[in-house]
Amino acid sequence: MGEDKVLLRVENLKMWHAMRRGLFGGVVYVRAVDGVTFSLAPGEAVSVVGESGSGKTTLGKTILRLHEPTDGKLIFKGRDITHTPEKELMWFKRETGLVQQDPYGAMPSFMTIYRILEEPLIIHKVGTKEERSEMIFKALEEVRLTPVEDFAFKYPHMLSGGQLQRVAIARALILKPSLVVADEPVSMLDASVRVEILTLMRELQEKRGISFIYITHDLSTTRYFSEWIFIMYAGHIVERARTKALLQNPLHPYTRALLAAIPDPDPENRKRFREVPPGEPPSLVNPPPGCRFAPRCPYATERCRREEPPEFEVEPDHFVKCWLYVGAR
Repeated sequence: MGEDKVLLRVENLKMWHAMRRGLFGGVVYVRAVDGVTFSLAPGEAVSVVGESGSGKTTLGKTILRLHEPTDGKLIFKGRDITHTPEKELMWFKRETGLVQQDPYGAMPSFMTIYRILEEPLIIHKVGTKEERSEMIFKALEEVRLTPVEDFAFKYPHMLSGGQLQRVAIARALILKPSLVVADEPVSMLDASVRVEILTLMRELQEKRGISFIYITHDLSTTRYFSEWIFIMYAGHIVERARTKALLQNPLHPYTRALLAAIPDPDPENRKRFREVPPGEPPSLVNPPPGCRFAPRCPYATERCRREEPPEFEVEPDHFVKCWLYVGAR
């Protein structure tokens, strides 16, 4: 991908959290993100999928520079922001947005919806009071909270979870960002509104040409949202491919395990992917050598336990970190 077609470039990104062990113990590091590389084009949507503790939320927050990377590089619109001081990142903060998992915890309970949406506009010195008011009402219309007068002056506790998540989406988009990270945006909502919220985000993403990183543990929802899926396990991206190709032909044993966990009335589909025994991911404090999935993998060999696999391109635009595909490109 040429540099002119890249919005975000992530190069061997690492985010290790320092943790002190015991009263007199030394510092150890939790390797939440441990060498992630990918590129994101303008207007492109990707899903990052993995179990709890896989590092996907830390990856999203590090990309938004809510954490400063331990190592690697973050290149946004051709500018290296990896270690740029916080006070010099205002331009980047305006270019990015975040939709959090818990809409209630993400909203100040003492502010009206109007004031919540106005706050980023004030911080970034956008428009006059009248212009801000027009932007706020338009944002509420875009997320289908109408009539807007019925919602703008309510407080968060007066809205349902689905309505409040629409406010969170409006807040993330009100500055017209180039990139939005949505961290498990529907996991706390009723099943009846999940697809509705994902469809709304997808429509706004396509309408505005925004790049989206959708973080989720639920592989079944990715078909509604993204062009690409990245499968994350123990701090690594172990498989990445276009959505249709990955869902139809998963290559990594871990991806097959995730697909096996999706409720499916078709017994052939359940049988097709039920190959990996349940288990816990490895400790990220002192991860074992070799492939981190090896302790759970039914195909693991001595080489898997000894050497970390590189990324192989098994099919065009279908990449996997697994020694099963050592003969691929």
